Amino acid sequence: MKYVVTSTLLYGRLQMLDRVVNPKNTAPILQCFLFKAHGDNLMITATDNDTTINTTVPLTQGDSDTSFAIPAKQIMDILKEIPEQPLTIEFNPNTYQINLRYQNGHFLLQGENGDDFPQQKDPEGESHEITLSAPLLSKAFASAIVAASDDENRKVMNSIFVDITPQDLSVVASDGHKLVCYKILCDTHDTTASFILPRKPSALLRSIIDKEEGNITLCTWSSGAAKINTDSFSMSCLLLMEKYPNYKNVIPQNNTNIATIDKETLQSAVKRVLVASDKATSLVKLNCEVGKITLSTENLSFAQSAEEQVVCQYDGMPLRIGFRGDYLLDLLSNVTSTNVLIKLSDPSRAGLILPAEQDKDTDLTMLLMPLLITA
Repeated sequence: MKYVVTSTLLYGRLQMLDRVVNPKNTAPILQCFLFKAHGDNLMITATDNDTTINTTVPLTQGDSDTSFAIPAKQIMDILKEIPEQPLTIEFNPNTYQINLRYQNGHFLLQGENGDDFPQQKDPEGESHEITLSAPLLSKAFASAIVAASDDENRKVMNSIFVDITPQDLSVVASDGHKLVCYKILCDTHDTTASFILPRKPSALLRSIIDKEEGNITLCTWSSGAAKINTDSFSMSCLLLMEKYPNYKNVIPQNNTNIATIDKETLQSAVKRVLVASDKATSLVKLNCEVGKITLSTENLSFAQSAEEQVVCQYDGMPLRIGFRGDYLLDLLSNVTSTNVLIKLSDPSRAGLILPAEQDKDTDLTMLLMPLLITA
């Protein structure tokens, strides 16, 4: 059996699928890609049992329908070194041997029986489906994921929460110290639903839709499954069936001390003073007063400190508050507008960080908890 495909197109699609493969999986078949030839297309699947990604690559030539599995690492290492050209895949259904032929040579490797590859089950239960812009959702996930926890023992806090109402879709993440809520104003066809997408499929979804320009379809089932379809890929995964904290209750509504400041100026100043900070806390103190914010930090262990003044428009009472400088930089990286708003209440309450001008059809809200200032 012989199939011909463009080498670089195949490699590009497999690069995305390779991210779901777990090389430490004890089942050898799960360390493979499943290839299914059907008509003029080659359908390829990768899974770790919880998350599955599919893609379809057009065939230049194909002589029959069949399926076989190829070890992911081997074919990725091979394709990485082959420039763009027709690649011929010859499959022996009796021995499962695969011969990859290219212009000046060939590779012979041992495949696996495609029938041994896990089959996807159809989800059960009530379903909800919406369609929205892939670039918008990509931006939402990229913004939210900076606030997700890195602690693998806190699965809810290192996941992404998606909250759908009839008027909008919100992508939310929080590690308990910072929170990002990226709201997309869109027609959800009167859908009201919410679900928690675990960290790995969240990262995979972000990578997939980052290169998509059209729309994506998002479907979830009450049984705890989700499926996302784009023009090039389809991803199915299990959802985290736990309760997400009520993020709306922690977003302050009465932060009336407001600083309007050039984002790049503030970012640069925070980066500079952080050089002298205590690396254990990364504490940066903000002294807000009319016309300016004074940033300061110190590291008593090394007898060093830093201070810098930044011009801003400040409307409110004089206020001194402390934040983790690295967390502040994470949130500022999400702001696309020239100016950023910092809304404060008092030194013990969370501060809000917002773009001065929101992007079209979006509403970005970010929260940062303060650090205790002892002196």
